[in-house]
Amino acid sequence: MLPLVHRLTLSAALTWLVLVAVAGLWMSQRTMTAQLGSLTASAEYEAITTARVMDRLFTEMVSVSNMVASQGQVIELATRYRTDLPGAAELTRQQRAAQFTRDPLVRQVGDFMNALAGDLRYARIYMNNMSDDTVTASNWAEPESIVGMIYTGRPYLMDALRYGKGASFGIARINKTPSYFVASRVDDANGIPLGSVTVKFDAPDVAHYLTGRHIALVVNRQGRVITTTSEPFMLRNVAALLPPDSIEPPDGGEELGEPMAIRALADAGQGDQWSIEGNPYLLRSQPLTNTPYQLLILAALDELAPMRTQHLVTTGLVAGFGLALILLCGRIAAQLGERRARAEQDRVLAISQAAERDLTIKVRERTSELSDANASLKEEVDRRHVLETRLRQSLDSVNEALSQQRDFLAVVSHEFRGPLAVIAAAADNLSLSAPEGADDVKTRSSRIRQTVKRMTLLIENVLAGDRLDAAETPNAIVETFDINEILRIAQTGLDDDAAGRVSFFAGEPALVNGDRYLLEIALQNLVQNALKYSTPPSPVIVRLSTESGFVLVSVTDQGMGVLPEHREFIFLKYYRAAGHRTKGSGLGLYISREIARQHGGELALTASDGSGSTFCLSLPLAPRPSGDT
Repeated sequence: MLPLVHRLTLSAALTWLVLVAVAGLWMSQRTMTAQLGSLTASAEYEAITTARVMDRLFTEMVSVSNMVASQGQVIELATRYRTDLPGAAELTRQQRAAQFTRDPLVRQVGDFMNALAGDLRYARIYMNNMSDDTVTASNWAEPESIVGMIYTGRPYLMDALRYGKGASFGIARINKTPSYFVASRVDDANGIPLGSVTVKFDAPDVAHYLTGRHIALVVNRQGRVITTTSEPFMLRNVAALLPPDSIEPPDGGEELGEPMAIRALADAGQGDQWSIEGNPYLLRSQPLTNTPYQLLILAALDELAPMRTQHLVTTGLVAGFGLALILLCGRIAAQLGERRARAEQDRVLAISQAAERDLTIKVRERTSELSDANASLKEEVDRRHVLETRLRQSLDSVNEALSQQRDFLAVVSHEFRGPLAVIAAAADNLSLSAPEGADDVKTRSSRIRQTVKRMTLLIENVLAGDRLDAAETPNAIVETFDINEILRIAQTGLDDDAAGRVSFFAGEPALVNGDRYLLEIALQNLVQNALKYSTPPSPVIVRLSTESGFVLVSVTDQGMGVLPEHREFIFLKYYRAAGHRTKGSGLGLYISREIARQHGGELALTASDGSGSTFCLSLPLAPRPSGDT
């Protein structure tokens, strides 16, 4: 029979071993559960807050695209370039870009988009017409500009034109950068589509908004990672992490990405735990509102395995140390061992409580920071809403002023035409009733008729300019006619002095589609301009010809010509070169060129020197009926 002390020592030793084993297992399990619960709560909270940030980010992109699409100058530009001219598709991108950027409005809208994109840190903002051709962009002035790029078959552009808005993720064609695209349709006042405005946000820049301690993934419905805070996940496929009923088949657009090695952990005690490329993670997901994407938060579980090993090692050390004391000291050692076990438990509990307090403080600080960020974002959204309201009110005021101006011009022109007609008739009667030899009377009546004609032409120019400024196209009164008829009308409308100076050389029948009234004004402006800036009795020649599908009407005078420093300005509205004493309004050449452009043609100064100038009006020929030869 063993001595009592041995029995007590053995009993104490066995009891100690069992106690340490049970206590170590219990404490390890509790610590692991607490740590896993902390990771789960952190991942859940981070998924919710990050999803809110991403929702606000995508909402802002939609708001910006809608705001730009409703901007007045953008609508005017989209109206002007609603579709490409015939043959534009055969041109290179650089040639199309050169044609667009010659328009000051293209550059002005591009600068507006560039400033907006710079403020919001977007990669690019650009506008496409109904032919999917890029009319202007925020980088229009850069060598690698996308102006003139035709984006045929882009899903977000087709959705925008069909449903009013569209969104997509893809790899940019030029810089190969993964990017988000949000597009809004541009409509005119009658709701007719004119094109679309697209906001492009590069995925690496979007990743800056995925802040947090865990790995954040934004995946599409095919499971491809399109934005992430961890580079190894970018553009890889994690469809195994998504519910099977949420995965959609590929649409043939972007690639699915290389699948990652993923399997579910069978011994997961809490939450969704997965092994990804051999590393364990805790998964939390959150759908992104009004987008086809989901946000996945992966909390790394790598620290749990070393922690479990540490717990086992610690338990073994405590058990061995206590057993040694028990064997050496007997009952005293056993008592000391128990006290040390209690002290160790208290220490672990204190550490756990301190860690819990620190975690609570950090959660509160992070919550306060996110609340402040949300408040700032709300203030910014409210400020932009106020700016949008003010802009809309300003546009309404401008439109009302323009409407009042057109009404005033219509009334004034109507009031002037009657008295001018009476004055012209009186001058004709005075000339007819003058006795033989009354040259002075005939001269004065001729001056009266010339003045009346200038006033009448000025009124017609002002009304035509008002129609052009109001973006009224000639489609409402278009007709097909021979351009030679315009030459005959212009010839019969000249007075005796002008008729003696102007020679008209008609050509073959040349049919054009257009507004007869506006084309008469354009030709009258060119003829009157040639008469004013050449000294009588020098001749003025009006010649009609056809070339390469266009009819050309050239007006040549023998005046002083146009100085080189004035040639790029003579087509501007109200521009008059310094030093000229000839009276005029500065509207004739501007209105004539705008009329030509609205008919698909052009007005250009083709020759000018000290012996005279030649202006050429070009218009596209109308297609002949199928029965003609």
